[in-house]
Amino acid sequence: MRYQFQSMAPKNYIDIQVITIMCHILNKEQNEQFEKFVYCVPPEIMVRMFEKHGQSWMDTKNNRPHAIASLVNHEEYMVYLDKKKLLTHRFIFAPILFSEHWWLYVMDIEKREFFVLDSKNIVSPSDERSSLNRFAVGAPSIFDQGSCSLLPRYVNIPGQPNETDCGVFVMKWMELIDPTGLAASCEANRRYNIDKWGEPKLEEFRKELVAKIILSKDNEKRLETIRILNDMRNIRPAAVLRSPYVQVSSADLYTK
Repeated sequence: MRYQFQSMAPKNYIDIQVITIMCHILNKEQNEQFEKFVYCVPPEIMVRMFEKHGQSWMDTKNNRPHAIASLVNHEEYMVYLDKKKLLTHRFIFAPILFSEHWWLYVMDIEKREFFVLDSKNIVSPSDERSSLNRFAVGAPSIFDQGSCSLLPRYVNIPGQPNETDCGVFVMKWMELIDPTGLAASCEANRRYNIDKWGEPKLEEFRKELVAKIILSKDNEKRLETIRILNDMRNIRPAAVLRSPYVQVSSADLYTK
C-alpha cells in the first residue's frame, strides 16, 4: 500500500490498485448519479474480461505481459463487482490501463452507445487501440447486455499537460462527468464542457483523492489515521513558548 500511495505523488503514474479503490468508493457514493445511473467497473475486472476472450495485453516495447496482468485474480476481485448494478444502471464507467496510459470507457447500455475519454487523444492513436476499442464494444460477457451497435466515439475533452497525469484525469472524470451530455457533444462536434486543468490543479486533485481514499468509511485504518492526525495537530508547544512574555520571531529560528 505504501507503493500504491507513492504513485499519488506528483509526476508519478497512478497505480492500478488506487483506481480500483476509487471505483469501489464511487460505487458507494450516496448521490443520485452513482445510486441510480452510473456504475464503475474496477480496472482488474476489465483486464480479466479482455484476457478471458484472448485480447493481447502485451507490453509492446518489451514483448512481455503488461505489469497489470500479474495483479489479476478474477475470484479475488469479484467482491468489487456488483452484477445487479451492471444490469440496472444505465451507464458503465470502465477505466483502462494499456501501454502505460489510462483512459476511460463510458458505455450507455440503454442506447447502445460507447464513448472514449482520453486525455491524450481525441481520435484512436493506433490500429492496436482501434482493435481494442472494437473488441470492448462487442464483448458482452461482463455486462450481459449484448453488443453495442456503434463503434466508439472519442469525446473532445481537455487533455493532460504532461505524460503522467492520465490516471488523475480518469479519476476526476469518474467523479465529475455527466454521461448524458457526451452524445450531444460528439454530434455537435464540439469540446465537452469541462475546465482545462493545469499541473498545479492536478497536484491539488492528487491530494484530494488521497484524502478521499484514506477517509473512506471502508478503510480499516480510517479511525487510527484520524487519531494520529489529530495528535499531530494538537501537539502543544513547550511551556516557555506559551509564556506571554516570550515572543519568538523567524530570526530566532534562523539563529538556532
